[in-house]
Amino acid sequence: MRKRQSVITLKLGKIAKESWSAFRSKFFLNVLVVFLAGVIVGGYSLTTKNATIGSTADVVNVGTQAVYDRATGKSNADVLENLINGLQLVSVDTRLASTTAQKYTRGVVSVFVNQITSSGSVGFGVLNGINTLVFQGNVKHSVVIFGLAVLLLLVNIYVRNVILVGKCRYFLEHRRYSDTKMDKLLFIYKHGMTKNVAKVMFIKYIKQLLWNFTLFGGLIKSYEYSMIPYILAEDPTIEWKEAFRISKELTRGEKKRIFAMDLVYFVGFIVSSFTYNLLSVFLFNPLKQCAYAEIYITLRGTKSIADEAINRDDYLYTSAVADGVYNEEHYTLKPLSKRSWINIDYDRNYSVSTMILFFFTFAFVGWCWEVFYKLLNEGIIVNRGMLNGPWLPIYGFGGVIIIMLLKPLRHKPFILFLGAFVACGILEYGTSWAMEMMFDTKWWDYAGYFLNINGRVCLEGLFVFGLAGVGFTYIFAPLLDNLYAHLNKEKRKVIIPVLLTVFAVDFGWSLVHPNTGVGITYTEEEIAAATAVTEPTEVVS
Repeated sequence: MRKRQSVITLKLGKIAKESWSAFRSKFFLNVLVVFLAGVIVGGYSLTTKNATIGSTADVVNVGTQAVYDRATGKSNADVLENLINGLQLVSVDTRLASTTAQKYTRGVVSVFVNQITSSGSVGFGVLNGINTLVFQGNVKHSVVIFGLAVLLLLVNIYVRNVILVGKCRYFLEHRRYSDTKMDKLLFIYKHGMTKNVAKVMFIKYIKQLLWNFTLFGGLIKSYEYSMIPYILAEDPTIEWKEAFRISKELTRGEKKRIFAMDLVYFVGFIVSSFTYNLLSVFLFNPLKQCAYAEIYITLRGTKSIADEAINRDDYLYTSAVADGVYNEEHYTLKPLSKRSWINIDYDRNYSVSTMILFFFTFAFVGWCWEVFYKLLNEGIIVNRGMLNGPWLPIYGFGGVIIIMLLKPLRHKPFILFLGAFVACGILEYGTSWAMEMMFDTKWWDYAGYFLNINGRVCLEGLFVFGLAGVGFTYIFAPLLDNLYAHLNKEKRKVIIPVLLTVFAVDFGWSLVHPNTGVGITYTEEEIAAATAVTEPTEVVS
């Protein structure tokens, strides 16, 4: 029988001091890592109406809400819905989605996926799809809902959870290696442990889900399981039972102190709500990540547990802060050779052919994003943009401009963000004005967004574009360049001329026959409705 360990008290003052030091080191990079991870995993929301820019729900808050729900007599279905929403399998504020015609209520992120389900979650999207199919006979609608729900569930398992563990790895390394790179978000993929990490994190989710049906169990277990992502970040090969056991032993006797720390951040998030949650984006969210990484290292370093099942990474526990990066040669698990392309060196020069491929890649991804958004937001499939082909040139030009013209700013992330913010604003405003002058119509309009300029640009959009531009520079452009390296000169000599020719033909045709229609261009009536201020309508059931 394993001997029960004595309680080791976390010194929250020391945790706060160490986490603050780690947070200040490469401050904006920490902010960017949390933001990008949040965008990738769907845990970031942004709206200029309800001040939720960058707010994130974590399992602790979800557990607390579940306890409150049960105490106030909510049904299991209500608790389940709140849990799925809070865990952000995919969630939206359906009240916000239903009032998008009100002033300052529209926003890409704030209403994203609001058509998946009226309950605001993928889990209930599946149930709603089945209900629509069986009882209402709307086969087309239900198939779309059900298909998207299943797709997003898989994304949640194999992307969201894996990126979350990668984020933990970044902060574990960053606390002692100040030049840690953002590619640590892809740490699990790089080392080929996606399946195991996805499995353990999914089991964690299911167990947490079941415990939330009890009165206090959900809250307690949320802290008991809180170290599992960090255990996986240290050793992604660990078996799920051992991960749960070690997390339980690490948090034994420490849950109240961790909860006390969370209360401090809770107060901070309330204060942040008066700043459009900018304090959350630039302070509380990354600072909390630094604090949890410090808690894990402290507990692992002080608690003598039976940890033969985990490969201890001693180089994470060094006491001195070092310049430079963590030497991966010290790590027991070597990266897969076939994943060598997951290697980020952002301070590089790109060839002309690579820049052309960047343009088409960014233009295509932008088109996919807008088509997908329109499908989820309005339930229709449309070909977005003025051109008839599957590309939106403004995304392509934006990405290329940031990578080419802002190269001198690459070593200054915050200045690079401001540069991308301004560059994207000029490009978007100028493009909107030119297209309206040429065709007397609008392909986008930000009327109703907070701090918009003539409906052509808005603060919310430029904020996201600025951060996305930094993400392009530091992560996506180097990764794409590594992938493009597999295309030899002969292949490029074929692919690039074909792309340019087709694009030129499409552009010329679209100047005479621009792509317009419902869901593509905006009418005066739609713009007027977006700026109208109406009172919320009370729904009587």
